[in-house]
Formats: sequence, C-alpha cells, structure tokens
Amino acid sequence: MARYQGTTIENAIQAGLIDMDLKRDEVKVTTITKPKRGFLGIGKRLAEVELTFIKKSQPVDEKVSTQPNPILQDSEVQDKVDEVNAEPKYEVQKPQDTDDENATQAQATHPKLNEKITAELKDYLDTVVKQLGITASSTVTVHHREVAIEFETEQEGLLIGKHGRTINALQTLAQVFLLHKEIAHTNVQLDVGNYRARRVETLQRLAESTAREVVATGDPVFLDPMPAFERKVIHAALADNHFVTTFSEGHEPHRYVVVALVQEDQL
Repeated sequence: MARYQGTTIENAIQAGLIDMDLKRDEVKVTTITKPKRGFLGIGKRLAEVELTFIKKSQPVDEKVSTQPNPILQDSEVQDKVDEVNAEPKYEVQKPQDTDDENATQAQATHPKLNEKITAELKDYLDTVVKQLGITASSTVTVHHREVAIEFETEQEGLLIGKHGRTINALQTLAQVFLLHKEIAHTNVQLDVGNYRARRVETLQRLAESTAREVVATGDPVFLDPMPAFERKVIHAALADNHFVTTFSEGHEPHRYVVVALVQEDQL
C-alpha cells in the first residue's frame, strides 16, 4: 500500500494510479484526509489517499491482440495526452516496494514502440515542419520509453516560436501520433539548438526569484500557464525549499503553477 496527495481526492487517486501503473479497479482506495482550499492558497490542505493493490484471481493474458488498432476519439486522445504529460505531484510519496511483475503484465497487451513507428513519426513531423515553411532535418533517438527528436535548422527561432509555443505544439502532435498508434506511457521530447536545456535554466531562475518574492511579500504568486513538462521543472526546483510550496491549478492548456508561503502548521 502507498499514500498519495493531490489538490483533490480524484487528483491524488490519479497520481497514485499513474505512479503504480495500475487501473482504478486494481486498487482499493481509502481516503485519509479531505482537501481544504484555504484562501488564495493560504491554509491549503491537500487531499491524501491510500492505495492498496488488489491481486487478481485470474492470470493476465499476455497474448497481444491481433485486432486492428482502434482510432481514438479526440476527447480520448486529449485525456491520454494529459495523463502522459501530467506532472508528478511534488507531494507524492513513492511506495516502498514496486511490483515490477504486475507492471509488466499490465503493459503486456500494448503495442511495442519499434523502428517502423519511429520512422513514421519522423516522417510525420518532417512533413509538418516543412508545411510551416521551415527547412530542417531531424534525428530520432529512442531509449526505453523515451523518444528524443533533435532538429537542425537555420531557422531556429521560427521552429521554437514565442515562449516555445511552436516546438511545444509539435511535441504534443508527436505525442498524439503515438497515442493513435496505441503507444502509451512513452515520453517524446523535441529539441533544436539546445533549447530545452536553456529553457530549464530559465525556469529554474524563475522559480528561485518567485520563491524570494513570495517569502518577502507573504503573498502567493500565480505563474503564467505552461505545459506539464515545464511545470515539473518549477516543482522540482522548489521541492527542497522549506519556506514555499508549489501546486498546479486550472485546466489544460491553461494550467499554471502557484507558489505560496508554507503555513506554520506545515513546517
């Protein structure tokens, strides 16, 4: 069993399911603490649940289906993209023991990421980039469930876009492409000219300066909306800060990070 926290009970449950790689009917949920929103983030109390894995009486059929892959509806695609991109809650407590065998069985029926699919993904992105009027070449690298696509172009600014909007949109398209192929639990990252590393440094500086502002004024700060993988950077940068806490609010694609002062009862 393991405990998880979130802004709502449902968020806490979903964080646990993603972390344990299980479905809702495979766990028993026990509510430990109900959430409290507080005022402007002050006095906020997170929901906490306990998830217990329920062993199945029947063995999992590991035979891969030979039926054609269904085409996902737009709402289903968006739900899966949100699940894949959802940032881990900084409050999540990792379970002490991970049941690797159960995780393997749960993934056994999913199609495998292979060279054919990655080649199709590369061709798809190259076509989209060309249609944007950008001349570029790309290289794909696959490591376990991580797909890295590096672009080379003399039009880096155009490919990146303002605040990374273009390259982030292309990255979302790449994630949706794999979901249409029923390739789940795979992260895709697009990069050009070492933009991602430079962006991480910028976000880390933003997190630190925001924390100083919150400590100095005592007021919470609401950052601009950003994609989930960038919100992760903010959460991670302030995870060890004992004076402020971070949490995400809103709905995609307008979800944002709130940096607030830690209350005395939380110290």
